[in-house]
Amino acid sequence: MNRALWNGKTAIGGLAVIALGLGIHMATQAAPAGDPSPLRLPGHRYDLPATVISAAQIEAHKQSMLAVKETDVAMTMVKMGGGSDNAQIGVSVVLRPQGEDNKYYAVHDDVAEVYYVIAGKGTMKVGGTITDWERRPVSIENGQGSRGTAAVGAKDVTISKGDMLIIPAGTPHKWESSDEFTYYVVVRADPKGVAPLLQLSKAQFVRPKP
Repeated sequence: MNRALWNGKTAIGGLAVIALGLGIHMATQAAPAGDPSPLRLPGHRYDLPATVISAAQIEAHKQSMLAVKETDVAMTMVKMGGGSDNAQIGVSVVLRPQGEDNKYYAVHDDVAEVYYVIAGKGTMKVGGTITDWERRPVSIENGQGSRGTAAVGAKDVTISKGDMLIIPAGTPHKWESSDEFTYYVVVRADPKGVAPLLQLSKAQFVRPKP
């Protein structure tokens, strides 16, 4: 056989072996490793329903609040899921009339909050250290906490229509002033289930108990 032809066949064969080996290596790397975790973790819920709260329900809730002159009223509270039957998520609507006088900073021991501003614009004071802390009555929306009238190091934060604000549990916060009538939805994460208001199952007007 021609030596050049033999060398050519040898080279082609070598390349084929290399390509085959590379393909096997890549296929091995691409194959996902088996996850030994069970599909359902012990103590977890996998059957909780989703909850829809419509814009119409929020508007009706706001109108009900205006009728009875309330400013922070729960709509619903549902189970959060995960590994705890106590964990829950609450949804409330908060109204901030222009010129409203708000004396106190609030601190929630265990409940974090997410604000979504539907309309209006205003200024909050967030963070710092409250200098005249006192325990406050337990709230049906956010459980146990403290309050005070002065905070060192608090920062001004302006929020307006379309903005969101996240307030971790333990962070002092106070609505300072409204440039115009403002209202927002508050989603409250309650991992320990400390808020007394439990599973209303559907969005509705729930006036706070006196």
